[in-house]
Amino acid sequence: MNIKNLLEQKGRQCYTITPDNTMAEAVSKMMEHHIGSLVVVDEHAKPISIITERDVMFTIHHHGCDINTTNVGEIMGSKLVACDITDTIKEAMTLMFDNETGRRVRHLPVIEDGQLVGLVSNGDLLLRMLEEAEFENKVMKNYIQNWPEEDVS
Repeated sequence: MNIKNLLEQKGRQCYTITPDNTMAEAVSKMMEHHIGSLVVVDEHAKPISIITERDVMFTIHHHGCDINTTNVGEIMGSKLVACDITDTIKEAMTLMFDNETGRRVRHLPVIEDGQLVGLVSNGDLLLRMLEEAEFENKVMKNYIQNWPEEDVS
């Protein structure tokens, strides 16, 4: 299965924010939609970064900033880790652990022809990997149970 198939099942809903919005606006949007991240887009809706609930908590704890006056652009990462819609589940999962930032990520924006088309989380990927493993297990058990007996005569 690839990311395109996953998005067809899951849906392509993805919420965005701009660097000029405040952290308070980001928190409000995440709470309103019950999500843990927002893709940061520029004025042309091109994805440039991502902000997560962890980013917000880390910034408040370590820098004591005011979320009402601190902009998203001040705390967002400088590099966007994203996958392509044609990537496999395994490739996307690998990217979450091994990417150019050197940090693990839990949310991957999905890009198609340079445009944001969705978002997948580590939970989405793990669920699909589990479903695939269960299906393969079922097929193998069926294969073993129906193995033809050898003729010993």
